[in-house]
Amino acid sequence: MNLRRAEEPKADIDMTPMIDCVFLLLIFFMCTATMSKANLKPEVTLPIAPKAAVPEDLSGRGVINICPIGTEAPDGYTTEDAPFVVAGRTIGARELTRIISEHINLSPDMRVYMRVDKDTDFKLVRRAIAACSEAGVSDIIFATTQSEAN
Repeated sequence: MNLRRAEEPKADIDMTPMIDCVFLLLIFFMCTATMSKANLKPEVTLPIAPKAAVPEDLSGRGVINICPIGTEAPDGYTTEDAPFVVAGRTIGARELTRIISEHINLSPDMRVYMRVDKDTDFKLVRRAIAACSEAGVSDIIFATTQSEAN
């Protein structure tokens, strides 16, 4: 009597769904990284602070870039007219207060992350702090770096 073994079914793993998920995650992280860097103007040279700490979480913080007077802004204005750069737009102190007030209405617990160029006069920083205060923001942190490389 010749007994044959029943053939066992082959186990194949379909890798297509996993590859699709990996590509979707890759695209998601690339877009997220691009959007998180969009408000960080690279022309701002941050001041050096030896004991600078990395901020906890920048999500939910409005980013205000302050450039020194006389530098060229991304939209063609000079910083003498409008020294503040918010979301890629160069604006003055009045418009800064208006924009922050609009964001406060949408998100009452808004906080500000201020990136000030190391060559900027303090009077501009004072104007930005006053604009934040007028709009109702009390939580402001300043960007610094621990070394020359930003």
